[in-house]
Amino acid sequence: MTGVRINEDILLSELFEILPEAKEILENYGYSKIREVEDVVLDKLSLKGFCRLVGMEEGEVAKVVKEISDLYNSK
Repeated sequence: MTGVRINEDILLSELFEILPEAKEILENYGYSKIREVEDVVLDKLSLKGFCRLVGMEEGEVAKVVKEISDLYNSK
């Protein structure tokens, strides 16, 4: 896998397309809060926006981005 940089600005729809397992990681951080509206928001909501929506602090955001990046880079 090359050409994709995982950062907080990636849209959730793009993230899940290239790394479906990322949804499992986000489940640990409150993804269930948007499950009912995911069809509407996935193509508009960035990873950073998701983190803000669920009330994460900046340090937690960096942790989530690193966790997802590590998973992506291990593939």
